[in-house]
Amino acid sequence: MTNNYNEEYKKLKRKYFWLRVLMHIPNFFKLAFRLARDKQVPLYLKIIFYAAVVYVLSPFDFLPAFLVPFLGWIEDIIIFVICIYLLVNLSPPEVVEKHVKAIDTEMKQRFRQYFYRYR
Repeated sequence: MTNNYNEEYKKLKRKYFWLRVLMHIPNFFKLAFRLARDKQVPLYLKIIFYAAVVYVLSPFDFLPAFLVPFLGWIEDIIIFVICIYLLVNLSPPEVVEKHVKAIDTEMKQRFRQYFYRYR
């Protein structure tokens, strides 16, 4: 019987994988900006991340949005996601873990404050 529940759970987990990723996008941004300010993260990773932020915010693109309407935005998103991926995966694991736990604690505290305020 527990095998059946485990299989159902795995199916649901696979089915809603992208929904879970979308729900955690704000947390990925928080993690990236926290890592970019941490002194234990190598300088080259910070430079790559801040260069991506400047590129996304700047009006100049490899594929301008006015020539190819949606490809310009997609290109910005892809570059930014790749830079966040590099920042998180190449940073020291203990630093990433420390910030993930801090973000999780902040979320739980915020939820508790909201829940108990309107109860």
